[in-house]
Amino acid sequence: MAKPSSQRRKPQPTMRPPQPVADRSQVIAVSPAQFLAGAILLLAAVGATLALVLSHVKGISLPGCRPGGPCAEAAASAWGKVPGTSWPISFIGFAYFSGLLIAWFLSRRGLAGSLKQLIRLGVLLSVMYVVVLAVQRHLCYYCLATHAANLLFWLIVERCPTAPALMWRPIATTAAVFILASAALGAVQRSEHKEAVAQQESQLAESTQRIIEQMATPTQAQGSGTTAVTTDPAPSETQRPWKGGFTGRYRRGPENAPIRIVILTDYQCPDCTRTELDLENVLRARSDVSLSVKHFPFCKDCNPTLNTSLHPNACWAARAAETAGILHGNEGFWQMHDWLFENKGSFTNESFPEALKQMGYDVNEFNSIMTSNVTLDLVKKDVEEGIWLGLHYTPMIFINGVELTGVFAHDAITRAVYSVAATNPQPASPDNDQPPPAREKDVNDWRNGEQRIPGQDDQSWPMGSEGAPLHVVIWGDYQEPWSAKADAFVRDYIASRSDAQYVFRHYPINQTCNPVTQLTKHPMACRASQAAEAAGMLYGIDGFWKMHKWLMDNQDDFEKRGDEALQEACVQLGFLWEVLAPQMDSPEVADAIRSDCDAGKRLGLQGVPMVYVNGRFVPRWYRNGETLLGPIMDEASKQGAERRPSPAASSTP
Repeated sequence: MAKPSSQRRKPQPTMRPPQPVADRSQVIAVSPAQFLAGAILLLAAVGATLALVLSHVKGISLPGCRPGGPCAEAAASAWGKVPGTSWPISFIGFAYFSGLLIAWFLSRRGLAGSLKQLIRLGVLLSVMYVVVLAVQRHLCYYCLATHAANLLFWLIVERCPTAPALMWRPIATTAAVFILASAALGAVQRSEHKEAVAQQESQLAESTQRIIEQMATPTQAQGSGTTAVTTDPAPSETQRPWKGGFTGRYRRGPENAPIRIVILTDYQCPDCTRTELDLENVLRARSDVSLSVKHFPFCKDCNPTLNTSLHPNACWAARAAETAGILHGNEGFWQMHDWLFENKGSFTNESFPEALKQMGYDVNEFNSIMTSNVTLDLVKKDVEEGIWLGLHYTPMIFINGVELTGVFAHDAITRAVYSVAATNPQPASPDNDQPPPAREKDVNDWRNGEQRIPGQDDQSWPMGSEGAPLHVVIWGDYQEPWSAKADAFVRDYIASRSDAQYVFRHYPINQTCNPVTQLTKHPMACRASQAAEAAGMLYGIDGFWKMHKWLMDNQDDFEKRGDEALQEACVQLGFLWEVLAPQMDSPEVADAIRSDCDAGKRLGLQGVPMVYVNGRFVPRWYRNGETLLGPIMDEASKQGAERRPSPAASSTP
C-alpha cells in the first residue's frame, strides 16, 4: 500500500559534476604588446617631466628649450603652477606618471575600473594643457611630448580589458608613489629655493653697500661718476652711447633727487612685472625717489642681439609707450607704461584701438607715429645702451648709477632704497650717474661671485706652480672651438708667469662617455678626451699637455681623420700608439672623464667652456670680440698674492 503523498520522500537534487573554470588570466590579461607599448609611453612621459623638473630645480638648460624660451615661459605662466600655490605642474606630472608606471606593472591581469577612470581624467587635463600651449604659443617640446605620450597611452588603455572585480592595489600604488615622489620633490625644491634666496640676499646686500660706498667717494660728490672699483679709466663722454647723465626720457619724481632709479625693462617680462609692483610701492611711500625707464625688449624686431623673439609683442609695446610720450608728454608715457604692464605688454589690432580711444588718442595719428622709424629708433637707442652696459637679463636696475643686483629677492628695491636713504644722501641730478661699461661689469660679476671650488684638484694634470696665487680651471670639449679659444688664451698667459696654475677638465658634448650631457654634438669629443687622459696616465703631466695642445690646435683634422691623425701625432709627440690606444679604452680613463663631467654638472655647468678663476665662476669671458680673461686673471693674481702668507709669517717660531 502506497504511503500518502505527504509522507513521500522529497526527491533529492541531482548532483552535477563541477564545470571547468576558464583561466581568468586568459580572459582579462593585458596582451604583451599592449603592456610593452604602455610601458614605453609611460617611461617617455616620466622622462619628459623629469627633464622639466631638473630644469626647474637645477636650472639645467634643456636641448630645444633655451633659457627664457617656450619651456621657461610655460613654467612661469599662470598655467605652469597648481592654482593658488607655487607648486610647478611639472612636479605633478612627474609624480603622477611615476605612480602610473608602477601601477601599470601591477595591472598585467587587467586594469581596475578606478584606474581607468583616473587615466581618463589625466587625458582630459592633457587635452586642456595642449590647448593652453597652443593659445599662448608656448612651443615647449617636453610639455608636448608628455601630453602626446599620455594621449597615446590612453588609447592603449581603452583597448585593454577591465578587471571584473575591484582591484585596489594599482590605484593605491599610484597614490602612494605620487605622495612619495611629491614629498621628495618638495624637499628638493625647498633646498634649492633656500639656496637661491640666500644667493639673491647676498647679492642684494653687497650691491646696496656698493651704492652707499659710491655716494661716499669724493669723485661721486664732485659728479665725475666713476665707480668705486675699476679695472680701466672711466669711459669718456664720447665712448658712452648716451649724452649727459644716465637717465630715461621720462621721469616720475623730482629731477634732482637723493635716490635716482633707472630700470631697463621689457613689458612682456614676468620678472619686470613683479619688479614694477615693488617700484610702485616705493614711489607711493617716498617723495625723494625718481624713476626713469629704458627699453630692452626681448624681441628680434628691435633688438639686434636676438635671433628669435622670446616676447613677440615687446617691441610694439615699447614703441607704444614712446608714442604716448611723444603725443601726451610725461603724463602720457606713464599712463601707457602702466596700461602695458597691466596687460602684460599684449595687444592686438582689434583690441588696441578701443584702449587708445579710452586714453584720449586719435587712433590713426597714434598708429602713424607708432609704426614710424621715430619710435623704432628710440627703442633701438635704449637697446644699444643695454648692450653697452652688459645687460643679459631684465629687469636691470641702477640706483644712483650703480647696478643693483639680487633684484629677485623679496622687496629688493624697497629694501635697497630705504638702506640708501638711511645714509641721508643729498639731492643730485642724473649727471652724477655714469654706470661702467660691460667690460667692467663682467669683471665685477666675477669679483662679486661666490667661491665654489677649491684651488687644487688631485685628479688633474696641472700646468704651472702648485699652490700658486692664480688658479684657473676650464671645463671644455676638445672639439668645441670656443673651448680651444679660451684654452689658448689661458695657456699663453700662464706660460709667461711663475705664480699661476691652470687645470683643464673634460666635458665632451657626447653621451658616449659623458652620462650627464643631454645631447651628442661632437662625435669625436670622447675619443679626444680619452687620448689626452691616456697620455697623462702614461707619460705624466708633460705628456698630457703635449697631447692637449695637439688636440686643441688640430680640431678639424682630428674630426675628419680620427685615429689616423692621432697615430701620426704620436710620432711627432714621441708617444707609442701601440701603448696609447689600449690605455685610451681602459676603465681608468673612462672613470677620469666621467669624474670631471660629474664635477662640472654639480657646479651647474650649462655649456662649455666653463671657466673658474680662483674658485669663482666667470659668467662672461668673451664679449664683442674681446677676451675678458686678461683683466680677471690680473686681478685674481693680485688678490691671491695678497692673501698668500709671507715666508716669515708662515715659518715656525
